[in-house]
Amino acid sequence: MIALLGRSDPATTQAIHFARGILEGSATAFYEVDGSLNLNRFVLSSNVPPSFHDQYLAGMNRLDPLHPRSATNQPIARLSAALDQCATAEAAMYRSFAGQCGVADMIEFFFRRNDRIVAGMSVLWSPGCKVPDGSMNIAEKIHDYLEFNLTSRLSPAADEPPRYGLTAREVEVVELLCCGRTNREIGECLSIGLATVKTHLIHIFEKLGVETRSAVVALMSRRH
Repeated sequence: MIALLGRSDPATTQAIHFARGILEGSATAFYEVDGSLNLNRFVLSSNVPPSFHDQYLAGMNRLDPLHPRSATNQPIARLSAALDQCATAEAAMYRSFAGQCGVADMIEFFFRRNDRIVAGMSVLWSPGCKVPDGSMNIAEKIHDYLEFNLTSRLSPAADEPPRYGLTAREVEVVELLCCGRTNREIGECLSIGLATVKTHLIHIFEKLGVETRSAVVALMSRRH
């Protein structure tokens, strides 16, 4: 597993491998969801197409019919079904994007705590891979097991209000900064301009009482 913006502890890794194995998927992506329904702390299997993840963060997530903001009360959803039910230009664009990145289909799990989505997981299939018969029924049966095992191991900060007076957007910037992203990459991931990123960093430095990016990383590492 490759951990991005987060951690890959043995129990999390085992649960993710279990889902991928029983559904005969090609790859998996686990992530946490903040109070503003932003995705962060990704844990990706090595088979997740890099182009898919990078472009997703760079803006394609806004077209994703399986994003947590579209989940309503459902525990799982399937990409092909969601796209077939939504005959829009955005859906066609997302279908094309997924296909070009080597994603033929996907089942999305939504994990909740106190009725709020706090995490999710994607099981992906590459072109040519057979999606098992009854895959949605299988996913429904293992959902509660995965939800219990994965949400119980989330960091306490996932449900805590932002510390140091940071706004939700500033927390996102800090998360990306701690992952080693440049200002340009932070802007691409959050779909904001470079000047806006620099303004956020100025405010973050002031609130944390630090003067450098490395000091931010050091302070955040001590929190955990």
